[in-house]
Formats: sequence, structure tokens, C-alpha cells
Amino acid sequence: MVIDPKRLLELRRIAEHGSFSRAAEALGISQPALSKSVSILERSLGARIAERTRQGSKLTSIGELLLSHAEGLEILLQRAAEQVEQRKKGVSGSLVIGVSPVASAWLVPQALAQLKVQTPDISATILEDADDELLRQLRTGRIDVVVSPAGMARDPAEVRSEILTRDRIEVVVRRKHAMSKRRAISLRDLRDAKWVLPSDHTAMYRHIEALFAAESEPWPNAIVSTNSITSLKSLIMRSDYVSISSTVLMQPEIEAGYIVPVSLRAGHTTRDITVRTRSQPPASPLVERFIVHLRAAARPPRT
Repeated sequence: MVIDPKRLLELRRIAEHGSFSRAAEALGISQPALSKSVSILERSLGARIAERTRQGSKLTSIGELLLSHAEGLEILLQRAAEQVEQRKKGVSGSLVIGVSPVASAWLVPQALAQLKVQTPDISATILEDADDELLRQLRTGRIDVVVSPAGMARDPAEVRSEILTRDRIEVVVRRKHAMSKRRAISLRDLRDAKWVLPSDHTAMYRHIEALFAAESEPWPNAIVSTNSITSLKSLIMRSDYVSISSTVLMQPEIEAGYIVPVSLRAGHTTRDITVRTRSQPPASPLVERFIVHLRAAARPPRT
């Protein structure tokens, strides 16, 4: 069975617009022509992919499965067009890198700088987003490579993952906080603390949840949650809010004396920083060269 790519792109428009009529208008074809195309696809698959309802059109489970491939196909075609335009302008390749804040603070800038020395005629885009969204965009092909902490769950089979380095997790407070002079602290000691925590779509949030669960400690009440690292750092530095964070991410403020890390007595105070690519299709030579520089950046300096 061979699926016509054109029909997948038509299915994407149906899902996007919610009806055959609006999708047909967007595609510049008649509604009967679109309906016929969908019928041909359904016959070749031996399964329904879309159902008409009073509200419009709804994809079946088979249709939803195909939709994920349609999105990847559309992104692939968009990337191909972009790369053709770049090649016409003398750019030899392009790289889209997804990062979490901890990766953007150190690993990725260092590795990318070295890659640009080696291959100056490439373009590169760095996108910072929540870990869940980075993984989704990697799987669809919008992002070539993701550098971020390992998640608590196993990666999907279509994602290849490699550990680059290990990051330390500690409680962080302002310099004049009552807890700043402690050498070590437990979560029980912080039951009355005011907490600011990262967004629940991040690997760090899930890591913090695991810490509380491992210690059988109740989850803090009335927390401040933010997807802004700048806001999180500012709240810690300007008030008695506390957080649990990466010492790599907080390193500039720690070195400047604005934030003080306090070790947790509990275990699970490290996490792996990984580089992820898609298993299929295999990573391009440009992506592989970038990963070589990532490994070098993550390697401890010789003493």
C-alpha cells in the first residue's frame, strides 16, 4: 500500500479548518473533488479517516494517526524550500536547535561557536521552549536536534538520545535568606517556605515532583509557577522565595553572589543533560558535526 502524499496534505487542511468545504476553499478545489480524494484514500487504506458531523468534520483514530505524518510531511517540504533558498544565497546548510534554559546557558553556545569556526557558511536557529514542546517539534521534523535534561519517562522509540553531562540540583535562595548559611537542607525544613517553580511542562518540574514524592513530603501550597527563567531568578533574588534548580543555570547569579545554592540531603540531586535526534531519517552530517562539538563542550577540562 502506497499513500499519496498529496492526500495527506489535504487531510491536514481538513483537520486545520474543521470542515470539507472550508478545507476545499483553502486548497483551491471544489468540495466534491476533495470528498472524492478522501474516499480514494479510505478505500486504499480499508478504513474511515474522517466523519462528517453537525459541527463539521472529525478525524477518526486512523485519521489522527495519518495527521501526525501529514504534519511531518508539510514541515519537511517547508524545510526543503527554505534550504533551497539558503543554498541560492550561498548558505551550505541549516540547523535548527531546540534547547532548554540550562543548555542555552553553556553547552549549545559553546558547541555552536566551534561549529561555525569549522563551517562558517551555515545558518543556525536556536529555539528555547518547554521540554514537551521541544520533543514534539523534534518528532515532527521542525527541529533537528534537542539539547535538554533527560525526562522522567522513557523517550519514544523514534527518538535517539545520548547523555552529554550531569547537572547538579540544589535549593536556591537569596544571599540574605535565613536558609542561606545552611550547608544542607531537607524538604521538611522548607514546609513553610514560599516557592517559585518552573512550568509544569518542563523536565525540572517533574524532577522536583519526584523529589517531593521520594521524601513523602506534601506538595507546596500557593506556589508561583512561571515559564520565565528571568522571573524565577528575580523572585529569588528580590524576596524570600525559594526554588529547586540547576546550579549550571544559576551559575552567573551564584558567582555574582546574588543567589546561594544549598545542598539537598535527599538523593536524586543530579540529572542527565542529553542530546536528542530522530532515529529516522538519520541525522544529517551537519547535525552529527554539531553533536561532536557538544561532546567536546561537555567534557570536563583537563587538570
